Amino acid sequence: MLVVAAGLILARFGLTGLPAAAQLAPPAESAAVEAAALSLPAYEFGLPLGIQRLPELNTLIPTRPRLDVLKYVVQPGDTLFGISDRFGLKPETVLWGNFESLEDNPHSLQSGQELNILPVDGTLYSWIAGDTLVSVAGFFGVTPQDILDWPGNRLALDIDLLNPDIASGTILVVPGGQRETVDWRAPRITRANPATARILGPGYCGSVVDGPVGSGFFIWPTPSQYISGYTYDPVVHPGIDIGGSLGNAVYAVDAGVVVYAGWHNGGYGNVVVLDHGNGWQSLYAHMDTVAVGCGDGLFQGNVMGGMGCTGNCTGTHVHFELMSDLYGKVNPLNFLP
Repeated sequence: MLVVAAGLILARFGLTGLPAAAQLAPPAESAAVEAAALSLPAYEFGLPLGIQRLPELNTLIPTRPRLDVLKYVVQPGDTLFGISDRFGLKPETVLWGNFESLEDNPHSLQSGQELNILPVDGTLYSWIAGDTLVSVAGFFGVTPQDILDWPGNRLALDIDLLNPDIASGTILVVPGGQRETVDWRAPRITRANPATARILGPGYCGSVVDGPVGSGFFIWPTPSQYISGYTYDPVVHPGIDIGGSLGNAVYAVDAGVVVYAGWHNGGYGNVVVLDHGNGWQSLYAHMDTVAVGCGDGLFQGNVMGGMGCTGNCTGTHVHFELMSDLYGKVNPLNFLP
């Protein structure tokens, strides 16, 4: 076939010396090859030829990203971590988006509360007259463009960053925004100056005489050793909630001196704080009863009171924190046997 085609092309442009009749008449054997090549076998198909369009009864609509802040009413049994998981957010996003109702305390969550649910991880900000986008963005660790680019904020892209025309009280989503969590509930309380805790409530102590010093090795503060609610989270929950029954003993995890004993106004209910004299402090919250007082010297394993559910809590447990002068608040599970 290729020989015949080549011959025709050469003849057309006069590039062969063959007579014209020879140029146009292919050899008999070539014609036979061409005829054989065009003779195709018969095929039988069970389906019609071509691409068939099958009927599709359901139309799939792609999920569109949410732009607006939702309102969610807290249900019985809800936790901050459960709510954040439900909406695909970090726990701190729920906390930071609801400072007025939660005050950065997950234990303030109560049934019937209405929460702001952000569309993305970050925080909310209520605009104040005199603010600039530069200052607000800098406070939350983002750029002004991050705030402008979020379509739910509905801000003009050419807005003046230093003198924006934003009405006071406008709620802005700050995608990726972060801030320090306000934690005034459990500051460091030393035996040298326990009165610094007077802002916490009537359980604060005055002067404290020196007492036992801990070893730095801790035991569990309760007979039970299971987490009943919140576990440790460095941003949201700087302690662990240990479950148990009402009235279960609460033990001193190491030797130390009582530097706070009694009611705590920050939602912790009845609280005991021990200064261990070696740079460590332990805190026990939501106790039903407190059997020790300011300045008492305790040794590891001494009973300080009973487990309960005082203050802002759901279910009987003890909220337990460990703080180090060197490391700050740590995960107690890393230091318990």
